[in-house]
Amino acid sequence: MKIPPDIHERVADLAAEIVNAGQAGDNRSSWALYEELRSYCEAVASEGRDHPFLWETLADFTADDQAAIALYQRALPLAVAAGADEYSASIHLAVAERYANLDAAQAAHDHALQADAFARTTDDLPLRQAISQFLLDHSPPPSEG
Repeated sequence: MKIPPDIHERVADLAAEIVNAGQAGDNRSSWALYEELRSYCEAVASEGRDHPFLWETLADFTADDQAAIALYQRALPLAVAAGADEYSASIHLAVAERYANLDAAQAAHDHALQADAFARTTDDLPLRQAISQFLLDHSPPPSEG
C-alpha cells in the first residue's frame, strides 16, 4: 500500500522531530510536536485521504497503552480494506505488545496470532520473525488436563 509522498514526508518529519525532542529531554516540544502530528492525522483523514500509516505512527508515539490501542484500531480497518497485509500484521503486533504491557495476556496472544496470519502472506521476513518471537515469548501457559 503506497503512502502518498506528501503524507509520508510530513509524518516522517514530525516523527523525527518528536524523537529528537525526546532525546534532548525537551518534553514540552515533544508534546507540542505530538499534538501537531495528531492534528495533521485528523486533517488528512477529514480530507478523505485517510491512511493506516497516519494512525499507526501516531499510536507508536502514544505513551498511554489504552489510547495507543484505540489508534491502532483506527488504522486496522484501513489496512484490511486496502488488502495491506504487512500493515495489518504490523498493527496487530503493535496491539499485542500494548496488551502485553497491560498484562492482558489473552488479548496479546490473540492479536499476535492475527498478526502471524497476515504476515504469512508477506515476504517481510523481519516482521514474521518479530511476530514469531513475540508468540514464543508470550505463549499462554499449558492447560492442565
